[in-house]
Amino acid sequence: MRNHCSGILLAFTLLLAGCAATPAGNGTIIKALDETGGDAAFRNILVISVAGDFPDRVRFEQAFASRFADADTRATAYYTIVGRRALLNREVLNNVIRVREFDAVILTRQKGQDRPELMPNRPTGHAFDLYRYDYAELNQPTSIKTGSTVSFVVEAYDASASKKVWAIESLLFDTVSVASVIDDQVEAIIAELEKDELVEL
Repeated sequence: MRNHCSGILLAFTLLLAGCAATPAGNGTIIKALDETGGDAAFRNILVISVAGDFPDRVRFEQAFASRFADADTRATAYYTIVGRRALLNREVLNNVIRVREFDAVILTRQKGQDRPELMPNRPTGHAFDLYRYDYAELNQPTSIKTGSTVSFVVEAYDASASKKVWAIESLLFDTVSVASVIDDQVEAIIAELEKDELVEL
């Protein structure tokens, strides 16, 4: 009887894991949050990358925004508004959203890039909150290490509600170059946003 129950529990656990993770080419997407409530797709998105060094961030934002050149959803790279080495903080972000009337922010960072030891009680990890706290460490250049698993956290914020409404972890395996990591991540992230009807291509 115990073995039978263990078998059922194992099957149920595997089923839940299959629901949480979606294959993405040579990687995996893990859904961390979805509070969109089936609302209409975002129409005017601000795209921010804080993963990698400054040229890699620009490349990511460019690649992401260019995929929406002829789409119903419009996406704008953060650096095109505030400069190639622009710092990210709440004051700048709120001003950009207000002036350009963005209805959403898509933020991509490397997993673990936010550092909990820098400020006591500031939410990090899954509790990271772009609208309530500044994360100065995200303005420091980092390196995207290839040859192993690269993990990104992608979050969508509803600008009108100043609230995080959607988040995934995007993992790539057996990475070869930073350029391929960026290109593959852009495709995987946009595919997931489109699947969840947050954007329209």
